[in-house]
Amino acid sequence: PYVIAADVYAEPKHKGQGGWTWYTGSAGWMYQFITGSLLGLELQGDKLIIKPCFPLEWPSVSILYKYGKSTYKIKVYQIADKVSHWKTSKAMGDGNVIQLVDTGTDTEIEVYCNV
Repeated sequence: PYVIAADVYAEPKHKGQGGWTWYTGSAGWMYQFITGSLLGLELQGDKLIIKPCFPLEWPSVSILYKYGKSTYKIKVYQIADKVSHWKTSKAMGDGNVIQLVDTGTDTEIEVYCNV
């Protein structure tokens, strides 16, 4: 499902034209960039670390994350001058690390990351 034009020309005669459309290799790297750098998702064992770097003009980003038979519906906000924290309907805590547990249910979580 991920494709991207691999060659987009900057030479004035062909500026903006792309070649190698439907090049799937670069699409995979673009997906890695978006999840790892822009959204800041890093999986370490059964912990999901969130260090976002999306534009501050964006109010938030929503992430649907599957872990085993569980689904985490995560909404990430970037905040200034406050400590990173998270909350669900049943709990809250400090930091930007989500402990993943495969309960087979859906969990909605809001994460507020300090910038």
